Amino acid sequence: MKKILLPLFFLPLLVFAQVPCNEALMRYAEQYTAAEPADLYKLVFQDQYGPGHLITDSLSCVRYIQKEIEQQCVNEITTFPLYEYTLCDSNFVRVNLYLVKWGKISLQQLVSALLRSTVGLPSPDPKFVMSHSDAFKKAYAPHYRIVRRDIFERELLPLISD
Repeated sequence: MKKILLPLFFLPLLVFAQVPCNEALMRYAEQYTAAEPADLYKLVFQDQYGPGHLITDSLSCVRYIQKEIEQQCVNEITTFPLYEYTLCDSNFVRVNLYLVKWGKISLQQLVSALLRSTVGLPSPDPKFVMSHSDAFKKAYAPHYRIVRRDIFERELLPLISD
């Protein structure tokens, strides 16, 4: 049933996309079998809009991330990748908050990368912003932030690779 609904759900989104995006969506759905259409939509949305809709100022960003790490990143094992490129154009990277918890990336480095990742981005209409589905959250416990690809590869990836 899910495979039939996906093409219909994504028809409006795929107007922007090319064949590689459609193939990437299918690979993502295969990798994350608990993903629902909302989770696939979120991935396409993140590739187009990045983190801009989440960040208002650096202080609130720091507090929100600290709170999420303390309250929700409680296990030492995560099933979500440590980093993952967004879909289609791979304009952004999902950076797992466990990297901050484990000390691979400092909170200040992540927040700086986040803030700079919002520069020049269009502001999406809030009614189009979605959270992950409950099924996705339960299966993968995703705790991450979106960073622009060039910033991630230049500044954060070398820290993770060590």
